[in-house]
Amino acid sequence: MPQKKGQLVSQTQACVFQDLDFDAPTKFANELMFAKHSMRENEMKIWLLTMASLAKETLLNHDVLYEYKISVLADKLNVNKDKGWRNIIREAIDQVSDKSLKIVKRYSSEEDKHNWLKIPLYNSVEYNDFNDTVSVAINQKMLPYLQDFSEKFTEVDIDEMLAIRGITQLKVFMVVKELIAEGTYSISIERFKERLNMPVTSYANFRDFQRDVLKKAENQIRKNTSLKQFHFSHDGKGRRAATTITIHLTDVESKVLPAPKKIITTEDKIANLDSEHLRLFDEFSSFGIKPESTCLEIINTYSIDVLKSNLAYYKEQLKKRKPEQEPLSAGYLITCVKKDYAKSRRKSWLRKADTNSSVETELQKTDMQLEDVYKTCKNNAGVIIKKGNMKNLLEIFDSAAIAMENMAGNMGIPYDIGDARVKIQKRDLRNKETMFFREHLAQRLMSGYITMDMFIN
Repeated sequence: MPQKKGQLVSQTQACVFQDLDFDAPTKFANELMFAKHSMRENEMKIWLLTMASLAKETLLNHDVLYEYKISVLADKLNVNKDKGWRNIIREAIDQVSDKSLKIVKRYSSEEDKHNWLKIPLYNSVEYNDFNDTVSVAINQKMLPYLQDFSEKFTEVDIDEMLAIRGITQLKVFMVVKELIAEGTYSISIERFKERLNMPVTSYANFRDFQRDVLKKAENQIRKNTSLKQFHFSHDGKGRRAATTITIHLTDVESKVLPAPKKIITTEDKIANLDSEHLRLFDEFSSFGIKPESTCLEIINTYSIDVLKSNLAYYKEQLKKRKPEQEPLSAGYLITCVKKDYAKSRRKSWLRKADTNSSVETELQKTDMQLEDVYKTCKNNAGVIIKKGNMKNLLEIFDSAAIAMENMAGNMGIPYDIGDARVKIQKRDLRNKETMFFREHLAQRLMSGYITMDMFIN
């Protein structure tokens, strides 16, 4: 005769059979959901299943064994029953029984101090092959987090949680449910990682975090839960790194918050520049126009033709300076634009600017070629040296560097060959000292005087 829920199996050791049917969402104490642990996906799902079933009980007792059908656990976890499915469930339960939770009872952000409570996930586990069941006992200190709480809880559909694939995606779903339950829609990336029990130093590049964590979680949540239009956004834009992520629930009208009012900073305005204006901004900045707000005002005030023609005019004047003359200042470049010195020969200066633009494009190609050459030299040093190509490569750099050093000396501009080489390898496009060397080398490549093919082949 099968056991019924709540029926005692033995007079000496009470055992209460648990079904795993959930007609309503389950309430989990927030402290329990976001405690620190090292469970994997199947382990966490089994533990959540058992905790959800216990949350339905009106009276819990740590001296009682709570019994579950192993076959039902396998069905809930969608384990293929063709081969070894019992061992999969038992192995996961064994792992859970060996692990514990670290619950934060109290935390002071000012002092950065915690009050931790460490609790075993299960006090004991008993398998019964005769009726294909497993029975678990819970720790007494776990009881307050399973019953009699009226606030600081998260309500979740346990079947939705089981449908999420991946331990990180499951944690993201739990954090999202907790945040929207408390009415929070924006959270710092650092704090979000802490909620996931993830080191704040992990995924230092936000794009990696967005691709491997947020996007994967979005897909799983939209596919397997009622949040069909759920998605994340972030405050990063252009060159400004993201610091905050925002949760959007566009399928639930009442949960969509109006966009917060935001003060537009200089960084925001720079990030909103189109590619042409941003290129001009970078080039004007490279000649020392500071602060950024001043440079931005010039870029936004004058037309592209005025900016490009006067920049070409300024570069030409820079090259004409004699060694005994003072170098041209950033202030002179501003004066060129404001007084429009290039006005009388606008078309001529624009043609020169367009030529310089094509040189800049070639410079970027050159940087990539140089990078390939460095990698080739590093990976095939023996072969390259044996063929004599390394010597030719160094000669090209030396001749270009010496030519540029002489040119810089004639113009009265300090130039460090070693420093320039390092910055070229780092592809520092905004550094004025390396601009001449890169331009000189690029023009030699464009003219066909030297080629990179001989080093790569």
